[in-house]
Amino acid sequence: MIQNKTLGIFTRIPLYVLGEALKDHLTGFEVTEEHLTQLLEADYAGWKTKHFAATHIISAVKNSPLTPFLEEHKAEILDALNSNTDRSLILTAVICGRYHFAYQLAKIFAKQFRQQDVVSGQVIDKLVSDIYGYNVSTKNSRNCVVPQMIEAGLISRPRPGMFEATEPISPNHQVTIDLWKEAFFANEELYDRNNEEDLFFEPFFRYIKLV
Repeated sequence: MIQNKTLGIFTRIPLYVLGEALKDHLTGFEVTEEHLTQLLEADYAGWKTKHFAATHIISAVKNSPLTPFLEEHKAEILDALNSNTDRSLILTAVICGRYHFAYQLAKIFAKQFRQQDVVSGQVIDKLVSDIYGYNVSTKNSRNCVVPQMIEAGLISRPRPGMFEATEPISPNHQVTIDLWKEAFFANEELYDRNNEEDLFFEPFFRYIKLV
């Protein structure tokens, strides 16, 4: 059952800017829209787009179900952010933990990649529309989240309109795995946290390799 059909995300979040904001927050610096819009200059020209992106980033860092976990484990998170592989997973978890649409899209891709290595954008759009309806807002949100997944290395786009599975990412830090779990629990509130045996068979865990 889909718990929240609100799209919530309307502008792509550049992962490197989100990473800087997360570091600032965990080291005690105030994360402000003014500072973020300066960092976003290279990605966006219009004030409105930069405003929305900055707002998304602030919310993901400061007002997320994952915020208490991030703050409680700030030393470990800051250390893990120095690893490129962990950084991608951490920032993806932060986005998916705050924006349910991003989580659902990651889940949709993962389910398709269980059946085939390459999937068309048309198939993804159909599956998204089955949940949210398909309109301009849904298409825009999808076009925000997909580039973030590509930037994080969760999927690739070998040619226009086609998406390919990538190898699961191996984290170097336990806290990255724990944060990924928290992002899952934030979106699957009815899941039994004690059921670790089946947890890693859930589609969302397709992107993370556990050794």
